[in-house]
Amino acid sequence: MRRFNPDRLPVLTKSVYVSQQKWVEKNWKDTLKENSRDIEKLLSKVCVFDFWKSELDNKYEVAKILMPEIFMEANLSVHYACMGLYKQAHACLRAQLETVLRLVYFSTHSVEFGWWHGGKDEYFKKKDVWVDNYQYFRRIEEVKHFHAKCKDNGDSVNLFNDVGRLYGKLSAYVHSGKLSFQTTPDRFSPKYKKSNFNIWAKSFRDCQKCINAILILGFPKDFKNIRSLNNKKDILRVVEDSKYKRGFRVSLNLRFRGRI
Repeated sequence: MRRFNPDRLPVLTKSVYVSQQKWVEKNWKDTLKENSRDIEKLLSKVCVFDFWKSELDNKYEVAKILMPEIFMEANLSVHYACMGLYKQAHACLRAQLETVLRLVYFSTHSVEFGWWHGGKDEYFKKKDVWVDNYQYFRRIEEVKHFHAKCKDNGDSVNLFNDVGRLYGKLSAYVHSGKLSFQTTPDRFSPKYKKSNFNIWAKSFRDCQKCINAILILGFPKDFKNIRSLNNKKDILRVVEDSKYKRGFRVSLNLRFRGRI
Protein backbone atom coordinates (compact mmCIF):
# COMPACT_ATOMS: atom_id res chain seq x y z
CA MET A 1 0.00 0.00 0.00
CA ARG A 2 1.32 3.42 -0.95
CA ARG A 3 2.15 5.73 1.94
CA PHE A 4 0.49 9.11 1.95
CA ASN A 5 2.91 11.96 1.39
CA PRO A 6 1.35 15.44 1.18
CA ASP A 7 4.46 16.76 -0.55
CA ARG A 8 3.56 14.67 -3.58
CA LEU A 9 0.15 16.25 -3.99
CA PRO A 10 -0.55 18.60 -6.92
CA VAL A 11 0.02 22.26 -6.08
CA LEU A 12 -3.57 23.44 -5.54
CA THR A 13 -4.63 20.24 -3.79
CA LYS A 14 -1.67 20.47 -1.43
CA SER A 15 -2.45 24.12 -0.66
CA VAL A 16 -6.05 23.36 0.27
CA TYR A 17 -5.09 20.25 2.26
CA VAL A 18 -2.43 22.01 4.32
CA SER A 19 -4.52 25.12 5.05
CA GLN A 20 -7.57 23.10 6.05
CA GLN A 21 -5.56 20.84 8.31
CA LYS A 22 -4.38 23.94 10.15
CA TRP A 23 -7.75 25.59 10.69
CA VAL A 24 -9.47 22.31 11.53
CA GLU A 25 -6.92 21.53 14.22
CA LYS A 26 -7.10 25.06 15.62
CA ASN A 27 -10.89 25.10 15.74
CA TRP A 28 -11.09 21.71 17.47
CA LYS A 29 -8.62 22.85 20.12
CA ASP A 30 -10.29 26.25 20.62
CA THR A 31 -13.71 24.61 20.89
CA LEU A 32 -12.67 21.93 23.37
CA LYS A 33 -10.63 24.29 25.53
CA GLU A 34 -13.84 26.11 26.45
CA ASN A 35 -16.57 23.56 25.82
CA SER A 36 -15.34 20.01 26.44
CA ARG A 37 -17.84 19.42 29.27
CA ASP A 38 -20.68 20.78 27.14
CA ILE A 39 -19.68 18.50 24.27
CA GLU A 40 -19.59 15.54 26.66
CA LYS A 41 -23.15 16.29 27.81
CA LEU A 42 -24.38 16.59 24.23
CA LEU A 43 -22.74 13.32 23.21
CA SER A 44 -24.33 11.57 26.20
CA LYS A 45 -27.72 12.42 24.68
CA VAL A 46 -26.78 10.45 21.57
CA CYS A 47 -26.20 7.31 23.64
CA VAL A 48 -29.95 6.76 24.09
CA PHE A 49 -30.23 5.77 20.43
CA ASP A 50 -28.61 2.47 21.47
CA PHE A 51 -31.74 1.77 23.55
CA TRP A 52 -34.02 2.63 20.63
CA LYS A 53 -32.00 0.54 18.21
CA SER A 54 -32.09 -2.51 20.48
CA GLU A 55 -35.87 -2.23 20.81
CA LEU A 56 -36.79 -1.38 17.21
CA ASP A 57 -34.31 -3.33 15.06
CA ASN A 58 -36.01 -6.71 15.38
CA LYS A 59 -39.50 -5.34 14.80
CA TYR A 60 -39.13 -2.90 11.92
CA GLU A 61 -36.98 -3.46 8.83
CA VAL A 62 -36.81 0.30 8.29
CA ALA A 63 -35.20 0.76 11.72
CA LYS A 64 -32.20 -1.34 10.72
CA ILE A 65 -31.53 1.10 7.89
CA LEU A 66 -32.47 4.44 9.43
CA MET A 67 -31.38 4.14 13.08
CA PRO A 68 -27.64 4.14 12.19
CA GLU A 69 -28.24 7.30 10.14
CA ILE A 70 -29.94 9.03 13.07
CA PHE A 71 -26.95 8.19 15.27
CA MET A 72 -24.40 9.21 12.62
CA GLU A 73 -26.00 12.58 11.83
CA ALA A 74 -25.83 13.53 15.51
CA ASN A 75 -22.14 12.64 15.73
CA LEU A 76 -21.37 14.43 12.48
CA SER A 77 -23.12 17.53 13.78
CA VAL A 78 -20.78 17.53 16.79
CA HIS A 79 -17.80 16.94 14.51
CA TYR A 80 -18.65 19.87 12.23
CA ALA A 81 -19.39 22.18 15.15
CA CYS A 82 -15.96 21.47 16.63
CA MET A 83 -14.45 22.34 13.26
CA GLY A 84 -16.20 25.71 13.32
CA LEU A 85 -18.51 24.60 10.50
CA TYR A 86 -21.77 25.62 12.15
CA LYS A 87 -23.71 25.68 8.89
CA GLN A 88 -22.93 22.02 8.21
CA ALA A 89 -23.52 21.16 11.87
CA HIS A 90 -27.06 22.53 11.63
CA ALA A 91 -27.64 20.80 8.29
CA CYS A 92 -26.84 17.47 9.95
CA LEU A 93 -29.42 18.17 12.64
CA ARG A 94 -32.09 18.81 10.01
CA ALA A 95 -31.17 15.56 8.27
CA GLN A 96 -31.42 13.75 11.61
CA LEU A 97 -34.87 15.21 12.26
CA GLU A 98 -36.05 14.27 8.76
CA THR A 99 -34.79 10.72 9.17
CA VAL A 100 -36.70 10.26 12.43
CA LEU A 101 -39.93 11.46 10.79
CA ARG A 102 -39.36 9.00 7.95
CA LEU A 103 -38.68 6.20 10.44
CA VAL A 104 -42.04 6.71 12.16
CA TYR A 105 -43.95 7.04 8.89
CA PHE A 106 -42.29 4.16 7.02
CA SER A 107 -42.64 1.80 10.02
CA THR A 108 -46.33 1.49 9.04
CA HIS A 109 -45.95 2.18 5.28
CA SER A 110 -43.76 -0.62 3.99
CA VAL A 111 -44.78 -0.20 0.34
CA GLU A 112 -43.90 3.50 0.33
CA PHE A 113 -40.65 2.69 2.12
CA GLY A 114 -39.74 0.29 -0.67
CA TRP A 115 -40.37 3.02 -3.22
CA TRP A 116 -38.37 5.59 -1.29
CA HIS A 117 -35.48 3.25 -0.49
CA GLY A 118 -35.45 2.02 -4.07
CA GLY A 119 -34.97 5.52 -5.40
CA LYS A 120 -38.41 6.01 -6.98
CA ASP A 121 -38.22 9.74 -6.51
CA GLU A 122 -41.26 10.47 -8.66
CA TYR A 123 -43.56 9.45 -5.79
CA PHE A 124 -41.89 11.83 -3.32
CA LYS A 125 -41.18 14.65 -5.74
CA LYS A 126 -41.97 18.08 -4.24
CA LYS A 127 -43.23 16.52 -1.02
CA ASP A 128 -42.16 14.32 1.83
CA VAL A 129 -43.71 12.52 4.76
CA TRP A 130 -44.02 15.78 6.77
CA VAL A 131 -45.85 17.65 4.00
CA ASP A 132 -48.89 19.82 4.89
CA ASN A 133 -47.56 20.98 8.24
CA TYR A 134 -46.97 17.48 9.68
CA GLN A 135 -50.63 16.53 9.33
CA TYR A 136 -49.90 12.80 9.22
CA PHE A 137 -48.09 12.95 12.55
CA ARG A 138 -50.65 15.26 14.15
CA ARG A 139 -53.31 12.63 13.45
CA ILE A 140 -51.50 9.80 15.22
CA GLU A 141 -53.75 8.80 18.13
CA GLU A 142 -50.95 8.76 20.68
CA VAL A 143 -49.91 12.28 19.64
CA LYS A 144 -53.46 13.58 20.04
CA HIS A 145 -53.80 11.78 23.38
CA PHE A 146 -50.50 13.26 24.58
CA HIS A 147 -51.57 16.81 23.68
CA ALA A 148 -54.91 16.33 25.41
CA LYS A 149 -53.26 15.08 28.61
CA CYS A 150 -50.83 17.99 28.58
CA LYS A 151 -53.81 20.32 28.33
CA ASP A 152 -55.46 18.52 31.24
CA ASN A 153 -52.27 19.16 33.23
CA GLY A 154 -52.57 22.86 32.44
CA ASP A 155 -49.54 22.71 30.13
CA SER A 156 -49.54 24.35 26.72
CA VAL A 157 -47.64 21.81 24.59
CA ASN A 158 -47.76 20.99 20.89
CA LEU A 159 -44.94 18.76 19.69
CA PHE A 160 -45.29 19.41 15.98
CA ASN A 161 -45.53 23.15 16.43
CA ASP A 162 -42.16 22.85 18.18
CA VAL A 163 -40.88 20.57 15.41
CA GLY A 164 -42.00 23.06 12.76
CA ARG A 165 -40.21 25.96 14.44
CA LEU A 166 -37.04 23.92 14.86
CA TYR A 167 -37.16 22.72 11.26
CA GLY A 168 -37.49 26.31 10.05
CA LYS A 169 -34.47 27.36 12.08
CA LEU A 170 -32.36 24.48 10.77
CA SER A 171 -33.49 25.10 7.21
CA ALA A 172 -32.11 28.64 7.32
CA TYR A 173 -28.65 27.10 7.56
CA VAL A 174 -29.32 24.60 4.79
CA HIS A 175 -30.48 27.38 2.47
CA SER A 176 -27.53 29.64 3.30
CA GLY A 177 -29.20 32.39 5.24
CA LYS A 178 -26.87 35.27 6.08
CA LEU A 179 -26.31 34.13 9.65
CA SER A 180 -24.98 30.81 8.37
CA PHE A 181 -22.21 32.26 6.20
CA GLN A 182 -18.84 30.61 6.82
CA THR A 183 -16.82 33.73 6.03
CA THR A 184 -16.79 37.43 6.92
CA PRO A 185 -15.09 40.41 5.26
CA ASP A 186 -12.11 40.07 7.60
CA ARG A 187 -11.50 36.32 7.31
CA PHE A 188 -11.79 33.52 4.80
CA SER A 189 -11.57 30.29 6.78
CA PRO A 190 -14.18 29.12 9.35
CA LYS A 191 -13.38 30.01 12.93
CA TYR A 192 -14.53 28.91 16.38
CA LYS A 193 -16.87 31.51 17.81
CA LYS A 194 -18.44 31.11 21.25
CA SER A 195 -21.76 32.74 20.29
CA ASN A 196 -22.14 30.52 17.21
CA PHE A 197 -21.23 27.46 19.24
CA ASN A 198 -23.89 28.31 21.83
CA ILE A 199 -26.54 28.73 19.12
CA TRP A 200 -25.62 25.34 17.67
CA ALA A 201 -25.56 23.66 21.11
CA LYS A 202 -29.09 24.87 21.80
CA SER A 203 -30.19 23.61 18.38
CA PHE A 204 -28.62 20.26 19.19
CA ARG A 205 -30.47 19.97 22.51
CA ASP A 206 -33.76 21.06 20.95
CA CYS A 207 -33.32 18.57 18.12
CA GLN A 208 -32.64 15.63 20.46
CA LYS A 209 -35.66 16.66 22.54
CA CYS A 210 -37.97 16.65 19.52
CA ILE A 211 -36.49 13.48 18.07
CA ASN A 212 -36.95 11.46 21.25
CA ALA A 213 -40.44 12.86 21.76
CA ILE A 214 -41.32 11.79 18.19
CA LEU A 215 -39.92 8.31 18.84
CA ILE A 216 -41.79 7.97 22.15
CA LEU A 217 -45.13 8.89 20.54
CA GLY A 218 -44.39 7.12 17.27
CA PHE A 219 -43.46 3.89 19.06
CA PRO A 220 -45.26 4.12 22.43
CA LYS A 221 -45.59 0.37 22.99
CA ASP A 222 -41.95 -0.18 22.12
CA PHE A 223 -40.89 2.58 24.49
CA LYS A 224 -42.87 1.00 27.32
CA ASN A 225 -41.37 -2.40 26.43
CA ILE A 226 -37.82 -1.16 27.04
CA ARG A 227 -36.97 -3.39 29.98
CA SER A 228 -34.62 -1.18 31.91
CA LEU A 229 -36.34 1.53 33.90
CA ASN A 230 -33.10 3.51 33.87
CA ASN A 231 -33.00 3.42 30.06
CA LYS A 232 -36.53 4.83 29.90
CA LYS A 233 -35.56 7.56 32.34
CA ASP A 234 -32.43 8.38 30.31
CA ILE A 235 -34.58 8.90 27.21
CA LEU A 236 -36.96 11.16 29.11
CA ARG A 237 -34.01 13.15 30.49
CA VAL A 238 -32.91 13.88 26.93
CA VAL A 239 -36.35 15.40 26.34
CA GLU A 240 -35.54 17.72 29.26
CA ASP A 241 -38.78 19.75 29.08
CA SER A 242 -40.75 19.22 32.31
CA LYS A 243 -44.09 19.85 30.54
CA TYR A 244 -43.32 17.10 28.07
CA LYS A 245 -42.23 14.69 30.77
CA ARG A 246 -45.41 15.29 32.77
CA GLY A 247 -47.43 14.68 29.61
CA PHE A 248 -45.63 11.43 28.85
CA ARG A 249 -46.09 10.13 32.38
CA VAL A 250 -49.85 10.63 32.16
CA SER A 251 -50.51 9.76 28.51
CA LEU A 252 -48.39 6.59 28.64
CA ASN A 253 -49.31 5.76 32.23
CA LEU A 254 -45.66 5.56 33.29
CA ARG A 255 -44.95 4.54 36.87
CA PHE A 256 -41.81 6.30 38.09
CA ARG A 257 -40.98 7.42 41.59
CA GLY A 258 -39.84 10.99 42.02
CA ARG A 259 -38.87 13.51 39.39
CA ILE A 260 -36.98 12.60 36.21
